[in-house]
Amino acid sequence: MLDSEIAALFGEPAPMPPLTPEIIPMIRAHMAMTGQALPGTELASVRDFDADGVPVRLYLPEADGPLPLLVFLHGGGWMLGDLDTHDAMHRHLAARAGCAVLGVGYRLAPEHPFPAGLDDATAAFAWARRKAAGLGCDPAGVALGGESAGANLTAAITLRLRDAGGTQPMFQLLVHPATDLELSLPSMDEIEVPGLTREYLEICRAMYAGGTDIADPLISPMRADRHDGLAPAIVLTAAEDPLRDDGEHYAALLARAGVETLVCRLPGLPHGFMFLPVTIGAVSRSFDLIARLVRRYLAAE
Repeated sequence: MLDSEIAALFGEPAPMPPLTPEIIPMIRAHMAMTGQALPGTELASVRDFDADGVPVRLYLPEADGPLPLLVFLHGGGWMLGDLDTHDAMHRHLAARAGCAVLGVGYRLAPEHPFPAGLDDATAAFAWARRKAAGLGCDPAGVALGGESAGANLTAAITLRLRDAGGTQPMFQLLVHPATDLELSLPSMDEIEVPGLTREYLEICRAMYAGGTDIADPLISPMRADRHDGLAPAIVLTAAEDPLRDDGEHYAALLARAGVETLVCRLPGLPHGFMFLPVTIGAVSRSFDLIARLVRRYLAAE
């Protein structure tokens, strides 16, 4: 059952117009207004950088020395979101986890279909590793995470790094990830929430994939031939999310492949809960949980 405060915020679902390329600018504008209204928090430093052509924003809480760094990729169906819409989310992550957070403004579909967003996120992560010391961060403590589409990109980057012989992030944080764009798992049809319908997700995947087969493991990480050799994973799913099984099935695949995996289902929360006001108790508690897990994994030897 959806948390009562969140249910009251959502109210009665209104009919949505068909999702077409023409309507996306209007949805982006609405998201921009929503993001601007979200309560943030003050930090010691917030600075924008150009990461080899990719806009990024670094959030630093107060610290006496170099901080571990979490590169975090926002969600939005690969079509929505930017550094400004998700500013509050990144601020709360940095403040509560006590680590540096790097938000990434990767390119969006349908203007820039796969692999543009993935390439940008990969480049930003590589830049963060190279520049960590100069940013006031610990080069040995760079992790990677994301929510929704951003978690999909995170999982894809770990696969891409492994197959290229690269070094894995310290850990991967996957918050309600989309891991199989076939959308064939049971929760997709068992859980009904406003907005996140099968039709909506099918359009999202078509715009993101472009002409690429959705079975490509860099689009659907669950479809990879193997899942060994990947970074330790924190997988958080939302109980009231049609994509809940994507995260839980992927966590099981990782664990069976020998990857250290922690999986947790958060009760009462919908998909996209990190983009809700932290004044809601369940949302604030979810940020606290994520922060505790991030601190624990960043402190691991």
